[in-house]
Amino acid sequence: MQAKKYVAAVLGGSGSVGQHVIKSLLADSDCSKLILVSRRELDGIKALDSDRIHVEVCDPLDDMSKVDISGTNVAFCTLGHGSSRKSIKDDLLRVDATITGKFAEACKAAGTTHYCLMTAVGADENAKWGFMSKTAAGGGWYNHVKGVAERLAVQAGIPYTYIAQPGMLIGSPHSPKILTLVPNAIVPLKFSSAHVADIAKGMVATTINAFQGDKTGVVKISGGIPISEGGEGGK
Repeated sequence: MQAKKYVAAVLGGSGSVGQHVIKSLLADSDCSKLILVSRRELDGIKALDSDRIHVEVCDPLDDMSKVDISGTNVAFCTLGHGSSRKSIKDDLLRVDATITGKFAEACKAAGTTHYCLMTAVGADENAKWGFMSKTAAGGGWYNHVKGVAERLAVQAGIPYTYIAQPGMLIGSPHSPKILTLVPNAIVPLKFSSAHVADIAKGMVATTINAFQGDKTGVVKISGGIPISEGGEGGK
């Protein structure tokens, strides 16, 4: 069966994983157009392929009604606060959950059928605020926020929603270097680490394979290695 052409949209394309998602999509000749939703122009990224890349500037990102992503078939959301430890409680919720949820709603309204959201292993809306961990990655509030983001993505009602929950992101400037040195052999697979480029390739492969196969459902994969392997999910 001949592969279908598609239009993709990305929120969070300037981040360490998002940049590699863009590169993976551009490497696929079936991607006819790539829409980047951003608070600012991304001239450096747009220069990678000015014919296919279109930047939709939306500042602030809270108002997705300003964004034109009509005709989008597949979408990827890798938006995150970056250095969550330095954020305040409400701002982490706004960026990592509220805005990402609005993006999912905008994608649904635009006709998107396949959606990928990157959260984190341990995401749990029932997790509680921790005085010691505060807003740090892996802490109670961080996991709560990521859990809220997942719920909002599913509630958007896109036919296929893939939630990727990576462990430690190797190659990210926000990952503590000492933790990226922990070998995967001594940690459970769901907590395994992987390089941001491999995480992105796996996310794109899983989502595009689901699109090409007309798969539906909610799929959740945890751990850097399983995500990087680009496992298929859905029905």
